[in-house]
Amino acid sequence: MEERNLPLGMEVGKMLREMFRVLKKRTCEQAQIKLTIEEFGLLHAISRKEDDVIQKDMAYILGKDKSAILRLIDSLEKKDLVRRVVDANDRRKNYLMVTKNGEKALKEYVEIGAKLMTELQEGLTEADMNTFYKVVNQIRSNSEKI
Repeated sequence: MEERNLPLGMEVGKMLREMFRVLKKRTCEQAQIKLTIEEFGLLHAISRKEDDVIQKDMAYILGKDKSAILRLIDSLEKKDLVRRVVDANDRRKNYLMVTKNGEKALKEYVEIGAKLMTELQEGLTEADMNTFYKVVNQIRSNSEKI
């Protein structure tokens, strides 16, 4: 059994920081279009939403304030990865659409991430991964009740 050096929350945080460090390194080395983790998160969230993507909804979905989302959208728009479309009925509403370049960047980042996740799971069995997801889901469920 593994030694428990840190409280659970700190171990999870440490694991996430290390995973993001390696992911950032890989994407810097391999991706043609450079994105921050936050830019990728927003681009991915926009692409996954099936109905109209309204700019202000993204702040809620990603748990960020509106000004942070606006900066991310501006950055993605400058890179030609998303496009804002003003609502014809309400000029205060902006819809977000992923461009062809955005789709290409997403595909590239997803492939890099998938390959990395395969490497990170090296030495783990399917049963290990099932246990991991069971534990993570239980902790998430418990925290949502609090």
